[in-house]
Amino acid sequence: MIVILVLYNYEPRFNDDEIRLGMSAPFSGNKSDLGEDIYTGANAYFQSINDKGGVYGRFIRLLTRDDRYEPRLAIKNAKLFVKKDKIFAFFGTVGTPISKAILPIAIKNEIPFLGAFSGADFLRKDKNPLILNARVSYKEETEKLISYFVDKKQFTRIAVFYQNDSYGRSGLRGVREALSKRNLKVIGEGSYKRNTLSVGNALYEISLTRPEAIILVGTTMPVAQFIKRARKKRKIIKNINFGTLSFVNPKLLLKTLNYKSKNIIFSQVVPSPWTSRTKQVIEYREIMSKYYPKSDFGFISLEGYFVAKMTVQLFRDVGENFTKSQFVQKMQQLSLLIQSSTRNKSESTECPCLHRVHLIVYKNKMFEPLLERSDEK
Repeated sequence: MIVILVLYNYEPRFNDDEIRLGMSAPFSGNKSDLGEDIYTGANAYFQSINDKGGVYGRFIRLLTRDDRYEPRLAIKNAKLFVKKDKIFAFFGTVGTPISKAILPIAIKNEIPFLGAFSGADFLRKDKNPLILNARVSYKEETEKLISYFVDKKQFTRIAVFYQNDSYGRSGLRGVREALSKRNLKVIGEGSYKRNTLSVGNALYEISLTRPEAIILVGTTMPVAQFIKRARKKRKIIKNINFGTLSFVNPKLLLKTLNYKSKNIIFSQVVPSPWTSRTKQVIEYREIMSKYYPKSDFGFISLEGYFVAKMTVQLFRDVGENFTKSQFVQKMQQLSLLIQSSTRNKSESTECPCLHRVHLIVYKNKMFEPLLERSDEK
């Protein structure tokens, strides 16, 4: 009798009692609103799921560590998440430089990297199966802004104010590419150092070029400082237009500017958290009111909420008994659905994927669509 032994590559199935997600974000300093809002929106949804018994009986725990928007701290956080907390996935990492610092650790340890709060190119161009983006890219946001300023307003003199790091340069590239398609070039640019308010040199350089519109690829407080000073500078055109990317918190920006919102256009990847009548946004308002009644609604917490829904959808669709490889395969499938802006009707459709750019203005004490109502049907 001959016995034939067949060897299989054995991959253990996920059998933890809970699903641990690690979020490195700024929870102190002048970027703390970003971390707090992403966390609040996401955790509100996770708590609502946990109160219903979790996902196949597993509760979701969103663990956080403060990186103050500094890559060196984020790297320490990531290593602790992996070694101490034994997380299943990184979740909602805030910022391009932070994502760039953490991603190699995620890849090395084969840990999924879900829903980073960044539209950077490097999270998209290589199509790494461990990365799942929920939002559109900065390239798509800058294209939408340039389309408005150049194609609709007929401006030809566009400048860029940007943060001098991977985030800012990603936005700058997007503006250059969008202008190049229209046979135009950036006529002026100026940068500032991350985690500072040193915008003076950038403002001086840009003011020399007399732009009609300035794309602001920065964080909230430096952008607010830039707008304040630009409005006072004689060399800047009186009715200069400003366009911000979604990394800027519109409510905090306007509060800092004493709600002087004239000629400021906000690019966002979610519809209005206050006025949208879509089922998903109405649900967001209800759940936020229940779990965080003292927190205001906002674009950033709504994005965190949507990313949490996407994450829960993944765990539901992969089933109760799964391997990490099967989870990553589901990530790839969902990524394709997001990219094609379609839904697979045979699976859960609970995730309203963030695949649109919404241009928004503030008037009559409300955020409104710039050109037309952009709520999804």
